[in-house]
Amino acid sequence: MYNSTQSTAWFKKSLLVTSLLTAIYQTSAGAADTTAKTTSSASTDDSSERMTVTAPAPLLKAGSEHSIGAQELQDKGANDFGSIMRYEPLISATGASGGSGNGKSGFDRGGYTGYNIRGMESNRVGIDVDGIAQPNATGRSYASRAGLNTFGMGRDYIDPYMYGSIDIQSGATSTETANSAIGGNVSFRPKSADDYLHPGKTSAFGYRSGYDSSDRSWHNGVTIAGGDETLRGIFVYSRRDGQETENNSGTVDSYPANWHSDAFMASGIWQPNDEHKFTSTFDYYHKTNHTHYDAWDSSGNSVIGTSNQTSQTRRWGLSLKDDWMPMNDYIDSVSTKVYYQHTEAHDWTYMPDSVTRAMQTVSSDYDTDTWGIQSALAKSIGRHDLSAGFNASTTKTQRPLTQSPTPSAYSQIMQPDADSRGYIVAGFLQDKINFDLDG
Repeated sequence: MYNSTQSTAWFKKSLLVTSLLTAIYQTSAGAADTTAKTTSSASTDDSSERMTVTAPAPLLKAGSEHSIGAQELQDKGANDFGSIMRYEPLISATGASGGSGNGKSGFDRGGYTGYNIRGMESNRVGIDVDGIAQPNATGRSYASRAGLNTFGMGRDYIDPYMYGSIDIQSGATSTETANSAIGGNVSFRPKSADDYLHPGKTSAFGYRSGYDSSDRSWHNGVTIAGGDETLRGIFVYSRRDGQETENNSGTVDSYPANWHSDAFMASGIWQPNDEHKFTSTFDYYHKTNHTHYDAWDSSGNSVIGTSNQTSQTRRWGLSLKDDWMPMNDYIDSVSTKVYYQHTEAHDWTYMPDSVTRAMQTVSSDYDTDTWGIQSALAKSIGRHDLSAGFNASTTKTQRPLTQSPTPSAYSQIMQPDADSRGYIVAGFLQDKINFDLDG
């Protein structure tokens, strides 16, 4: 008689497989049913909570223009004239080294002298604060041929905390920018109460404190804004204290320095109606720097002593602006501003005479006073955006230099630049035609 033992085992395995398939089918069916219910529920929720978001299309402009906001400045750790351009492609800050040597006088200060945009630098790149052009960097052609096209006093009248945005134009500037630069322009726009206030928010307060290990500097800044739709204002204050910037060199250390700066800005807006908005702004900047460095002979071969220098940099400006928006058949808007700006760069240097080796005091100053007016109007007709405007300004420049005690004819330093007065008058007329290639 044949007795099969495999059939029982096979039956058990078959029963187990059948049970598993049944369980999988039931699980899949349950999951499918649950998914269907979830999908149906989600569709119901989506239809009941559908939200429509509208926003203006990005404004596309021809040319190479870039803007840096206040938050971006804070994120990149911008704390001076040079670090503003950190991580900006094809843009850098140029500077002059401290001390003296071949082609470098003993009384010229070190520091930033301007910006380099696509290979164009110094006075070829315009710098303005709220539309007011900053003084040119001064040359030091008195230091023989080696001093040609180099600079003794720069254009650093800037504290980054004071500004809500920085607009950078690379290459040729737009017609709306009132400057005579050919290599680009950097515009610093001060903070405004409109940056912090809106309907439903009538006050704002901000405080910032930071430390930079590169020059062991501390910064404290305060921003206060308040007001309503008719009258509002803002006050900004910034204080910085620091020392020399470390060069991380094992051979030559940076010359010692101890500096501090104060900057504040007060701005008020009066908007009596929808047509007129009057804005008044006053800003002030002051930086003091103490340093000492080696003094070299005229050949640059040996050190003849130590020079001690104190530098004072000041700038203050006052402006009044009227934004008129009649929105009639002839004009959409007219913006007019009058302004005054005063700048000072004073260097006091106690240094050895290169000929007699006797100690002397050299005072080198660079003072400017600028008055100006700007006006621009705009009108849109169909696809045409019409704009026109003019600007006029006059700048008085003084460059005194004194030596004490009175030097001999062999060691007397000539005045670096002649005192002067300059005038600028310009205007523009522009028609921008808008069209859509897809339409």
